[in-house]
Amino acid sequence: MNTISNGRLPGKWSALALGLSGALLGQTALAQTPLATIQAEAYSHMNGVQLETTSDTGGGQNVGWIDANDWMAYSNSPVTITTAGAYDIEYRVASQSGGGTIRLEEAGGSVNYGTITVPSTGGWQTWTTIKQRVTLSAGTRQFGIAVPAGGFNLNWFRVVPVQTQSWAPLPRVKQSGHLWVNAATNQRVDLRGTNLGNWLIQEFWMMGGIISHNGGAVNDQCTLESVMAQRFGNAEKERLMKVFRSNYITTRDFDMMKAMGMNVIRIPFLYSLIEDEYNPYNLRADAWQYLDWAIDEAEKRGMYTIIDLHGAVGGQAAASEQHDGCIGAAQLWTNANYWDRTKWLWDVIAQKYRGRSAVVAYDLLNEPWGTDATTLANRSYELFNVVRAKDPDTIILLPGHNSGIDAYGNPNSRGLTNVSTWMHFYPGLWGWNDTASYGAGQANMYANWLHCNQNGTGESCDWRNKITGISTPFLVGEFQPWTLLGSYGGQMTRKAYDIYNSYGWAATNWAWKTTSSGGSNGDTSSWAWGMITNSNNGGGMSGLNVSSASAAQIENWFKQFSTQPLVRNESIAYWMNWKAQTGQRIEAEMFKDHSGIRMETTTDADGGFNAGSTDDNDWMSYPINIPTAGNYTLQVRVASPYSGGTLVLSRNGADLGVVTVPNTGGWQNWQTVSITVNLQAGQQDLAIFVRKGGWNINWWQLTKQ
Repeated sequence: MNTISNGRLPGKWSALALGLSGALLGQTALAQTPLATIQAEAYSHMNGVQLETTSDTGGGQNVGWIDANDWMAYSNSPVTITTAGAYDIEYRVASQSGGGTIRLEEAGGSVNYGTITVPSTGGWQTWTTIKQRVTLSAGTRQFGIAVPAGGFNLNWFRVVPVQTQSWAPLPRVKQSGHLWVNAATNQRVDLRGTNLGNWLIQEFWMMGGIISHNGGAVNDQCTLESVMAQRFGNAEKERLMKVFRSNYITTRDFDMMKAMGMNVIRIPFLYSLIEDEYNPYNLRADAWQYLDWAIDEAEKRGMYTIIDLHGAVGGQAAASEQHDGCIGAAQLWTNANYWDRTKWLWDVIAQKYRGRSAVVAYDLLNEPWGTDATTLANRSYELFNVVRAKDPDTIILLPGHNSGIDAYGNPNSRGLTNVSTWMHFYPGLWGWNDTASYGAGQANMYANWLHCNQNGTGESCDWRNKITGISTPFLVGEFQPWTLLGSYGGQMTRKAYDIYNSYGWAATNWAWKTTSSGGSNGDTSSWAWGMITNSNNGGGMSGLNVSSASAAQIENWFKQFSTQPLVRNESIAYWMNWKAQTGQRIEAEMFKDHSGIRMETTTDADGGFNAGSTDDNDWMSYPINIPTAGNYTLQVRVASPYSGGTLVLSRNGADLGVVTVPNTGGWQNWQTVSITVNLQAGQQDLAIFVRKGGWNINWWQLTKQ
């Protein structure tokens, strides 16, 4: 092919990567008038392309015969950027088969603004507009277009300023050893959140199992979509699925998540939310609609998001599982095309959200237990490399196997950065200490899991030691600390977050919302798997048979989720927002950090838990604000079958007051002991230090004299 120029030939196109879509942090795009439209054929220089008459709206010519390594420079069409910020670059493209890529650069290649993939439009003169989000500095820009992969026509491109509704962008989080930290300050970030299960990939037990078809219960998303497609056609099936997604989760959910103490949201999704399942290797027209909206809504409220591929094409989970979209064999591991499409999917996700600090991590595959641990590790490292090639910064989660994470070895030994592992911990369920009795039995079992043995080993401490040893962050991607614990569930939920965070781990419970036919009256002593559920006061749900219901009936059934009355687990809400304060009882087991302490259910008045297993030199610490300096009465509620125990209130290792613990006649025979202490004002960490052990403590309180 020939090279033509009107002057000096441009230099080699640069590979310098600066940013891509998602570089706009915490802002929602609104419709805007283009700042400039540049006709593709109006280049000042080019390499390899030809022109032809176009049948696109407006007529004229388009650039065609575009092959890999071709380029066009537009130094004769400078664009003045008056305000630095986010801009959409819109390209008018046509392609018979798709797969081409466009890289926007400064003419000459000195600056690279990122790459966008051209979809198949069905023909060389069948036109569509695709959009790439970039960040531009103020000044005069002379753009160029490089072509890493050809096979498309280009009619025009234009620069559109993004009118924004601003909110405070979240700081980027990175890896620092085994910790999640603020990338700017290196301060530790404690992530505690939930999973938006049953939204972008459905799990029908989470709606009470009340959707059916003529063959029985609908147990997976494949069945639901198949029945609707056979009855109404693919287009109507897709429309109905959008109705569900637009109503199941709304802004009120994000308001409630924030109010219940969440700061990170894991978003499970099915591959076909992004990829056009009827036209593989191409994006759906609405590919980013729901993820973009959720990321924005979370960030507005100060919450991060984790993007979780819950269902890969072909399925990755065990054959009996439904949570990857379809019950049946995990074909992802044996079908080369499915694996390649999964790599493509993560490639486009990484391009899309590169630079978006609100996306704290990419979760490569959920519960991929349809293969062995070694295969999973090798494939996960392969996906890691795909993502890292397009996104250098976002933390990538290597999925745990049901046998553990040992097959990965130490990710740091491979020179990887911003890498984490995850596991899903469900003590009390599916054979894991599941014989404990409902309520107190389950509560004590769960407390043992969290607080380990006296020597710092066993239970969760073995995992803590493992993760600290490989110096890699960790996510408890799913856990369920309330549904079997009855009235103890709310407090144990808070304890689980506190302990996991004390290890440096992030944690997201399963799950945010479940619903049932009858709903709930708000009684937290018996609660299902969702932090919230539908109310029995106007929120009840009838069953739905998708084999006989009309499209309108299915639509209305899906729409009810956005308006049905909801109730939250008030015990979880209370404990997730609880903090130590003067003038109120401070539950002893609600320490932030500790050494050697365990917790157990108590028979003292008001029930709940007490802290115990106190040995010499154990301790518990509590963040607290002391509003005014001066003398305070310290009350401690203690029990012991021995005499001579000593409890010390301390700050920074200095004694503030010493309590002699009496023999109360037993481990659950309780007595309140009081002394006077003098305290400084301000936010501080106070500690209960065990100078001489052999006692339990239920609560303590500071009251200004």
